[in-house]
Amino acid sequence: MTQRNLLTLLIILAVTIISTILVLPTLGVNVMEIQMTEASTQENIDALKKRFPAPKYKFDVEEKTVKVEGTNINNAVMNEILKKEDYPFVREAKILPHWAEKAILAKRINLGLDLQGGSMLVLEADYGKMEKKMGRTLTEKDKGEITNQALDLIQNRIDTFGVSEPQLRARGTEAIELQLPGVRDPKAVKTLLGMTGRVEYRLVDEPFSQKAGQLVKDGTIKLNPDYSNVEEVKEKLAAAVQLPADKELLFYYDRDENTKKIFPSYPIVLEKAVSLAGSDIASAAPGYDDYGRLAVNFTTTAEGAAKFADATSKKNHGRRLAIVIDEKVRSAPALNVQINTGKAIIEGNFTQDEVNMLVRIIKEGALPVDLKIVQESSVGPSLGQDAIDAGIKAGVVALVAIAIFMVAYYKIAGIVSIIGLVLNALYALALLSWLGFTLTLPGLAGFVLTLGVAIDANVIIYERIREELRSGKTVKTAVHLGFDRAFWTIFDSNLTTVLAALILSMVGTGPIKGYAVTLTIGIAANMFVALYVTKFWYMVTTGKDKKKLSI
Repeated sequence: MTQRNLLTLLIILAVTIISTILVLPTLGVNVMEIQMTEASTQENIDALKKRFPAPKYKFDVEEKTVKVEGTNINNAVMNEILKKEDYPFVREAKILPHWAEKAILAKRINLGLDLQGGSMLVLEADYGKMEKKMGRTLTEKDKGEITNQALDLIQNRIDTFGVSEPQLRARGTEAIELQLPGVRDPKAVKTLLGMTGRVEYRLVDEPFSQKAGQLVKDGTIKLNPDYSNVEEVKEKLAAAVQLPADKELLFYYDRDENTKKIFPSYPIVLEKAVSLAGSDIASAAPGYDDYGRLAVNFTTTAEGAAKFADATSKKNHGRRLAIVIDEKVRSAPALNVQINTGKAIIEGNFTQDEVNMLVRIIKEGALPVDLKIVQESSVGPSLGQDAIDAGIKAGVVALVAIAIFMVAYYKIAGIVSIIGLVLNALYALALLSWLGFTLTLPGLAGFVLTLGVAIDANVIIYERIREELRSGKTVKTAVHLGFDRAFWTIFDSNLTTVLAALILSMVGTGPIKGYAVTLTIGIAANMFVALYVTKFWYMVTTGKDKKKLSI
């Protein structure tokens, strides 16, 4: 073996070993550590055993710690275990780092929702409402900044739920896509995202409030029974009472004793000037008001304390100070004492969930724009696993079919091409893992497609070698010329495919991009195997004395 061939062998061995290690966190056995609560019982452990049956999983219990080993332990499974409704006895769960992740910074291939199960929400920004309030049109730069700020705040809000690896991305400047692996019913998340989280204290204008209230009371302007025309009624009332530019008409919300839901009770006119904003609040915690009802206790910043002292000063005594949450007036107590301490309370006949949500939102900050959910979809974990199983089955069937054809038609050369095909799959998976790629169902389809594309390169090379052998060339010369003359044909065909994939990735959405990226990575691996690994094999095994080639 020449020095050049020896160097080539070392490179191939190094790439193969590193690739094998890179795919271990994805294809190998992973361990999830589950911490049980102190009150957990043997029945609770049995429930977990039922979820992770043998021999598919290895289940170990040590006091209040359970370790589960298996090949398909992912973020969706972990989030499922962390769901309090199903497993209230689980305190904490985490997937332990694979040794390969520590050794060479290997990463798991993230699975899309269609493969691991979960929920997807698409949130659309209501810029029209914001522009109306600001009195100007937002530029694309403004929308971009607002979108980036919203992304950061949504990420912080989602993190408080303990959802592992949520995927959040902007769809231009108009919408935001949120994927929650393993979350089957994102009811709490939707509630949280449905709240902008804007908390304001604003003074009430009594004369205009009375005029607007009378129009509703005598039926001149009516709310629909389902309250679907609230925004329309607000506009009509504002026009009817000739509301000045420095005032705003909202609705006071009461709670229905039967349904326990809040509803718009009567109109109330406020000054647009904000006496105290949520950004002026330094800390907040659940508490109770003077009547024992749930409320939020808060402490303001130094600047907020000065603002609140001015708002509650003697000049405003006798007036009401409305507490506005997301443009809904929840309380409007009368002022009769100045508050100089910077400590106060948010009242509003809240439920426990509303109080907890409000505290969380105040701590994290308000969203810069209202978001509404325009699309929602969910995939069950079993359906996702079925998709993976189907994809693996398709890959195995394709590999076997190709192997039978190649061996029957090209004999030993066919076996070499199948070994190359296995290496091609290994290198492609390693690249996907190293790049931290998220594999979706279309991406899986693209991966299976690369098997056919990969074998196509071998067919071109082998046919070129056959042509050279038929023309009377020696085996060594035929192999050398076969690879050289096949190179540009393989390169050109793969280049056109890559160009098409690049266009798909640029103009397509998530799943289409996944397909394009997987296809591109598969082609890159194919080029390396066909023109480097396979060529090395024939350069080493076809010496000058070689008289015959099994092809």
